[in-house]
Amino acid sequence: MYPEEALDVSLSRGHQSRMANRLANVRKKAGLSQQKLGELLNSGRSTVTKLERGEIPMTDRWLDRLSLILNCSPADILGEQVPVVGRIGAGGSIAYEDMGIDEMVPRPPETSGDLIGLEVHGESMLPKFDPGDIIYISRGNDGVDPKDLGAICACRLVTGETYLKQLLKGSRPGVYTLRSYNAADMDDCELLWATPIRAITPKHARQYH
Repeated sequence: MYPEEALDVSLSRGHQSRMANRLANVRKKAGLSQQKLGELLNSGRSTVTKLERGEIPMTDRWLDRLSLILNCSPADILGEQVPVVGRIGAGGSIAYEDMGIDEMVPRPPETSGDLIGLEVHGESMLPKFDPGDIIYISRGNDGVDPKDLGAICACRLVTGETYLKQLLKGSRPGVYTLRSYNAADMDDCELLWATPIRAITPKHARQYH
């Protein structure tokens, strides 16, 4: 079980596109400047800067080259990882699927506590959330915290589906409206739990291959 921790996380696409890694720390430990590492990579300082900021995806090719030059393991560069354990629906017919640990992705910057990742399926939350994006949540006790009303949440229905929606009050106590950006509301839903999105990794930045 994953404890709930409430943190405010920016959902701007500029923030989402940056992938956390420890390349800068590893480079400095090796005594190399960005310019020198760029030369060893047969590239330039700007490439190293973008790799360190997460603006260039850390592919297997980059990891292999950097690990060799810096005499370290890929794990030293990637830093802490978060498991992607399922899929979450952003459409009317996509239900949660428990996949076990399907892949590991880097922990987003400025997050703490236990996190799990869910892959977005469906298009009802475009343009904020694209199919293939990874959202990060913390899971603790079941139920719905009133302070989360109005937030974009992972919402688990009593019928087993898990959706990515804006959480709103329903027509009576104990039920909730789940709102999409470009699809009809899901009215008066009974929920097992709802938890706010902590961070996002866009689909184009999660691939290492």
